[in-house]
Amino acid sequence: MKLKTIDIESFEEAFGEKTSEFVRDKILSYDFSYQEVSKDEKEKLVLSIIKKIDSGLSRSGEHRLNEWNKGWAENRNQLEEDLSFESLIPKYFGKLPYVRWKQEFIRPTSDNFEYNMVQALQYWLFEKFFSSVESIYEFGCGTSHNLFRAAQTNPDAEIWGLDWAASSQETISLINKNLNLNFNSHKFDFFNIDEQFKLNKNSGVYTFAALEQVGESHKDFINYLLDQNPEVCLHVEPIAEMIDENNLNDYLSIQYFKGRNYLSSFYDYLLDLESEDKIEILMSKPSFIGSQYINGYSSVAWRPKNV
Repeated sequence: MKLKTIDIESFEEAFGEKTSEFVRDKILSYDFSYQEVSKDEKEKLVLSIIKKIDSGLSRSGEHRLNEWNKGWAENRNQLEEDLSFESLIPKYFGKLPYVRWKQEFIRPTSDNFEYNMVQALQYWLFEKFFSSVESIYEFGCGTSHNLFRAAQTNPDAEIWGLDWAASSQETISLINKNLNLNFNSHKFDFFNIDEQFKLNKNSGVYTFAALEQVGESHKDFINYLLDQNPEVCLHVEPIAEMIDENNLNDYLSIQYFKGRNYLSSFYDYLLDLESEDKIEILMSKPSFIGSQYINGYSSVAWRPKNV
């Protein structure tokens, strides 16, 4: 079957706007070639996803702290061995043969395809929302691989990585020591909010596939952010309210969210806050990129309103 590729124009169509030369150069540096999926292949894939959901999925939540601490420790140990950025890429990327693009399944030729789509999305969003802030905070930073792109899009910003796993803070210490960077770290647990941790003025906040782990327990964190009054908050997460339940592939994604106890009623809560004139939603849209099981990279940006 003939190979296709996702080009600049296709990404810009998905983003809904033209990109800068910086973002275009990043996108052009990645291999986005893929094969379309035949009807028979798609039917088998959809059936396998339904069976996966019906078989019972491990549920996210507070009980999984030790698992995440252990998982991030694997990346920390690999970083100690080879001192490379690649050692920080989470192990779940590139494990499955299919990804999602514009509500369809495709078969990429590169194992790095999904991760490169994530990079393209982040470069665009970080440049769009964080170019003029003085500090950038990632809550739920894991291995800290996303922080590198935040630092590249705003080299003058103070960069913070926060996570509930101790191995995450250990990884940041190794990054600073061996990769000539100066990331700041702090332990932060979405289930037990540290009200004493204060954000700097003129700051930007983001989560990336991190709030997905809290299910319905997101209000305390959003209320914490309201009190901290950052310039902008960005969330790239599996948000069921923002994808199309009348599309088969998106519907399966939503069912997977439910099975895994992923983020729930999050966007609805932001809409409630906006209706109360407490926040302004700056952007909300699905990204049209995803993994084999989920359309999990919907984006919403907002800011607190001083009223």
